[in-house]
Parts: sequence; C-alpha cells; structure tokens
Amino acid sequence: MSMICGIQDPSVAAAAQLDGMLDALPGRETDARAAWAGTSAVLGWRGRPDVGAGEAQGVPHFDAESGLAITASVRLDGRNTLCEALGVPGAQRQTIADSVLVLKAYQHWGLECPRHLLGDFAFALWDEKRQRLFCARDHVGARAFCYAFAGERFVFASDIDTVLAAPGVCEEFDETVVATRLTYGARPLGDRTCYRSIRRLLPGHALVVERGARRFKRWWRPEELPEVRNASDDAIAEECLAILSEAVRDRLRGRRPVGVHLSGGLDSSSIAVLAARELARQGSAPPVAFGWHPPPGRGPRDAAADAEYGPIEAVCRQEGINIVYQSPQARDVVDFLRRDGTRRADEGSLIHEQIVQRAAAARGVGLLLSGWGGDEGISFNGRGYYPLLLRTGRLGKLWRELRECSSRPLAMLLEHAALPLLAPGAARAARRLRLGESALRKNITFIHPEFARRATLLPAKSRPSPGGRGEQLHVLQLGHLSRRMEGWAASGASLGLEYAYPLLDRRVLEFALGLPPDQYRRGRWSRWLIRHALGSVLPPEVRWNREKRDPARYEPALDALAEALPVVRGMIAERPPPRGRYLDLPRLLEQMEPKRWRDGGRYGPVLNALRFLDF
Repeated sequence: MSMICGIQDPSVAAAAQLDGMLDALPGRETDARAAWAGTSAVLGWRGRPDVGAGEAQGVPHFDAESGLAITASVRLDGRNTLCEALGVPGAQRQTIADSVLVLKAYQHWGLECPRHLLGDFAFALWDEKRQRLFCARDHVGARAFCYAFAGERFVFASDIDTVLAAPGVCEEFDETVVATRLTYGARPLGDRTCYRSIRRLLPGHALVVERGARRFKRWWRPEELPEVRNASDDAIAEECLAILSEAVRDRLRGRRPVGVHLSGGLDSSSIAVLAARELARQGSAPPVAFGWHPPPGRGPRDAAADAEYGPIEAVCRQEGINIVYQSPQARDVVDFLRRDGTRRADEGSLIHEQIVQRAAAARGVGLLLSGWGGDEGISFNGRGYYPLLLRTGRLGKLWRELRECSSRPLAMLLEHAALPLLAPGAARAARRLRLGESALRKNITFIHPEFARRATLLPAKSRPSPGGRGEQLHVLQLGHLSRRMEGWAASGASLGLEYAYPLLDRRVLEFALGLPPDQYRRGRWSRWLIRHALGSVLPPEVRWNREKRDPARYEPALDALAEALPVVRGMIAERPPPRGRYLDLPRLLEQMEPKRWRDGGRYGPVLNALRFLDF
C-alpha cells in the first residue's frame, strides 16, 4: 500500500524538506519514493514500484498545462464508468493511473470530485494557479490522512509519526485525549489524536487550504440516502449478491498474489468464496486463507471449540482453499505492547494480525481481502428492530416476530423491545445479568488520580433512537472502522501488504443503508440479508451458524498474554517510562501479576494502559 506526505508553505518549497518525512513513512526498504516541488508546496509518495496499472504510476503526478499536481494513496473502483464520464480514450483506460484519474476528476468537477470517486483514497492535490491545496479522504477512511498546522505551514501524511517528523510540528500531548483514552479506552475521538497539533481528516470529508484560510467539507452524507421501497426479498438478495461480487472483482485488479481472512463467520467466508470464484474465472490460483485460530488439535478441545473449525474447513473444502492458522506467542505480545500507540493507530487486533502479515508476506501475498465492516452494512444484525416495531405501533408484526424467535415471547418483548426503547441502561443491565455478570459494569482505569482530577474528558456520542438506519449510522461514526484499517495499513506496509475491504465498498454500504430494517432480522435469524443473499454461495455450516464466540482462538491468546506480562512488568519496573506520570504505575504493576490478571477477567484496561506507555 502506498503512503503519502507533503508540506504547503507560502515561504519556501523544496523537495529536500520531505527527506525526513519520506524516511518516516511506513514501508519497506525496497519501496520506491518520489517527491515533487512547486512554488509553495512539496508532495511526497512512497510505495511498491510493482503494483501495475493503477496507483504507483507517476505519483506524484504534475500536469504542466493545468498547473495541477497530486500525490495519492488510492485504489479506484468503477474505472470504466469514471473514464467514460471524463472522456478518457478507450486505448488509455487500462493503463491510466488512478492518481491521474483523480486529477482529471478535479479538473472536471472541482471540489465536488470526491462524490464521483469510488474506491479507497486519500489524496492531496496542489492547484498551482489558485495556490490551493485540496485534500480528501474516502467515505469510510480506508486510507489514512493526518495533518497539522504549524504557523503558516500545513503538513500532512498517511500517519501521525510522519507528521511529527516534519520540522516545526509540536509533540505536546493533548491531555484531554490522553485522559479520555486512559479512562474509557475506545471512546470515539473524532478528528483528534494524542497530539495537540495533529488531527485526522475524518472519513467522507475534504479540506481546502487556500491563501492562509482553511475550510472543511463533508462530501459523504449517508443519512440522506433514499430508502428502498416495494422490492421483493428475492430481488433485494439478487442485487446484494451482484453488488458485493462486483466489489470483490474490482479489488482483484492487478497481478499480485491474493490472501483472504477466514474465521468461518458470514463476512470473511463470503469474501473468501467470492474471491476464490473470481480468481478461478480469471484463470488464477485460489487465495491463501489466514486465520487467527491456532492449528486444530491445540488449545481447548470441547465441542464448542471444535465447532469453530467446522465452518472454516467447509469453506476451504468447497473452494479448494488452503488455510494458514496462526496464534500469538508471548514474544509477539511483547512486540505488540511495545508499539507506540500514540504515533500509530492504536489497534488492538494487531496482536493477531501482525502474525498474519508475516505469514502472508513469507508466502508472497501482496493483497489481503478482509471481511471487516460487514456488521455495519449488509450483515448488520438488525439491532433495534423490535423497539422500532413497538415505537411505530406495529404490534401485530412485533408479536409474530417474537413468537417465531422464542418460546417466551413476553420475556422477549420486555427485554428486547420495551426496555431498550424506554430504559436503554436497564436493558443493558438485564443482558449482563443474564450472562452472569454484574448489572452495574464498573469502569476500570489506571489513570493517575492527580491527572484525572485536572483533566477534562471528551463526551460520549449520544445513541440514536433504537431501530432503523439510525443504528447503522451511529456505528459508522464511532471511528473503529477507520482505526483498524489505519493500523493494519501502517503495519502491513512494512511488509509490502495492501488491504482491501469489499464489505465497506461505498456501493455496498449505500445499498445496505437504504434497505428496510426487516431485511436484517427475520424471526429467529439475525443478519438475515446476508444469509439469504449468499445462500447459493455459502456452505450450510456457515450460512446457518449462529455462534459468535470463539474460545479456541481466544484462550490461547490469553495464555500468550499471561506469559508476556511478567516480561513487560519487569521492563517497566526496571526503567519506569516517562509517560508513567499519567498512570498509577504501582497499581498497574500489581494488576499485571498473571494470576491476578486472569482471575480479574477484565483484560482490556491493562492492555489499554500498556499500549500508551513508552517502554
């Protein structure tokens, strides 16, 4: 995956200004790198030189006639339609670079051009004649874009560490963000980072920097999408499969060996099967699958754990796919915890994914397809549907749904419809009690009491009324989608890996967000749409599996964490880290005693604190 950086400075622009930033960008030693300098802007790019038609050709690109220059991390979909709209001659359509298409789109549509682009992108386009820098990010933030204003200078890059490598960028912490992160872990931060001077360009947004002024523009507004009405279940399912198949096909452009995530769940299995069939149609070998589970035969051997491998093996048998099982060891955990979570995306799943990345790179894989993002789109679980039926007075339909779902419809009515509508907090407490947990979930934090007293915290995002599109839109705004993609991209870049997420394709998401809520829940089946739409594709072991727990994966990972904690504890005790002033270190070290940690059952707060520390 390519990475970008740049500086806009009215006083000076020289390519040498980018040397430190290009060095800091995530990537391999063998990556190509390039820089372009104009009158008051300098643009940089780093990435694989061998990705073929698309993103690597001519980046940064300068068009002398128009005075436009662009650097971009981009993979465009629907290229033929875009080329048609832009009048690109047929002979050029297979070879023209994605970045050049973005530049042409700006020439044609101006600041509205992101609306006409499909795919994953983050770009900065310098308009020499207008002395304007135009930056934009795709609808879900699949490509990262961080920036800082340092006086009259504007600095941007694909990650925080690279922005900090630019001259003049302040490294002072934003203590509001630090306190929020140490207190609540994954609470949404919006555009803020741990550094006061650095922001993230939000997904679906653009930024214009022009003659000392700056303005932001939100170009993707999913809440304004029209609703699908009067379509039959089968017609919706047919269109869903067609759109998702096209999204997978678009992401298989190029000649790189392909890998896929495979957990046996609906999302990863759907992508693995569709990718295998498209590659077969192209005459290529099936993708290599990678799982987060340990190899079968290790770990817990009860029936529930054994059942986790059944859906995975069913997909592999059906499509002729080989799978590589991976599970973290203690040394992997130590490496993960020593990453600076303030300078890179703080993504906890890297404890598993960094091992997948090494295995994929060792097998020559250049592109990894992931099922990440399905829960927010076509495999949404229908959360809030029952409260919606109650709120809108459709009591007969609600009762029929509850009777089909449960032998205790009255209890279901109370817990899953009335309480979430009238008292959401009580509904969550009831669920915890049913699972054997405490009704009042105490927040555990290791923040230093003195720091906690003086710090302010970012507010939590208010929840929408339950039911309908509002639930999906709320989840899309929490920031977890882009955080994972940023973390995987930066880590994978050092091994020459690019990620793609067909379930987060804009066409797929917009289709999903326009559907009526009954497409996601039918009787006893949540995630009904994807089960119905991919009925001809998925093995029955996957399609009708309702189990989401995965002890065979989870327990060995906890064992590795428990083994790693004494090592990390010794490092911190021997040389207390400078950032320890923000934490109650004695209490943290006490909680890191392996037995106490395992018996406590609340692992997240310890890991959250450790990912912040510099040790």
